[in-house]
Amino acid sequence: MTIYTRYMIGRFVKPFVFGLGLFAVLIFLGDTFDKMNPIMRSHASLLTIFECLWLEVPYWAGRVIPMATLLATLVAVGGFVQSGEWLATQSCGIETKRFWIPVLGCALAVSVLAFAAQETVMPAAWARSRRLWREKVHPEWEWTKYQNVALLGGADQFVQAWVFLAKEGKLERPILETMGDHGVDRQLDAKYAFWEPARGRWVFHEGVERTFGARGVVETPFETKVSDLDAPPLDLVPRATSPDELTMREALAYARRAGRFGGSPREYEVAAMAKFAYPFTNLVICALGIPIALRLRRSSRVVSFCAALALSFFFLWMMEVGRTLGVSGQLPPLAAAWMANVGFGALALVLIRRWDL
Repeated sequence: MTIYTRYMIGRFVKPFVFGLGLFAVLIFLGDTFDKMNPIMRSHASLLTIFECLWLEVPYWAGRVIPMATLLATLVAVGGFVQSGEWLATQSCGIETKRFWIPVLGCALAVSVLAFAAQETVMPAAWARSRRLWREKVHPEWEWTKYQNVALLGGADQFVQAWVFLAKEGKLERPILETMGDHGVDRQLDAKYAFWEPARGRWVFHEGVERTFGARGVVETPFETKVSDLDAPPLDLVPRATSPDELTMREALAYARRAGRFGGSPREYEVAAMAKFAYPFTNLVICALGIPIALRLRRSSRVVSFCAALALSFFFLWMMEVGRTLGVSGQLPPLAAAWMANVGFGALALVLIRRWDL
């Protein structure tokens, strides 16, 4: 690694860390103030509330990494040009394209780290935070009575019930279906079922067990039957799993699972593709920021900050437009996820080539 490369990395890292912290804190505070009413009414301990809010930080940090990358690019490149160092490097015979390669390398490293965090820390922290919010900080759903619901149990388990009382751990007129390679393998059809914590299972009462095989349907009546369903009542509450709580692999698996149960897998297919595309937004937005920084080389850092905000929000808005088009079926998932990156990447390539020439 050359002295020049180390120098440019140092110019990039400092504003990147500053921007990442600032943008993440601003969005985090805005979200916290939006939740202040339920937080003030909550019976949860201060430690639980603090944990719930703190676990959101990795998610918000991941959302604002492109903004921080663009800000770092504008500050690093703009400062390098304003100080006259750019002219000095050119007079030493350094090619123009070598001037921004270290900055693009930093953005690529940020993309790889963002992808790694997105597939490890961020989904786990966000899922834990949402769970604390639903179950302890703002648990209004516990008092809800669900009627005529379809619930997902395990990986291949599907539950239908006339009434589901989560707080009491009770199902009325439940039907538990276990799926196999060719459809339903087994079915428990009962009058009611209760969750028994000691067994860690749902126990079905006054029903019939149906087994589906090559010989047809075999029915076996029962008075009490301990099922294979081990999902606690709180896990059965009918709520959509947010793609933000899943890794890319889990989102693809969830999409296949939703398709098997008759739901639309498009939202999770688009989300899985977006989880691959979003980290590399940093590389694209850095490449776009280099010619913009050269244009703004005589501007103050306040102007760079405002430009980073405006361009980042427009970029993220275009990504959201692509996601909407993908979920609605107007674009394939891959095209929907990469639409903004490809469009802005092409624009960045054209602008960089103009400066390079």
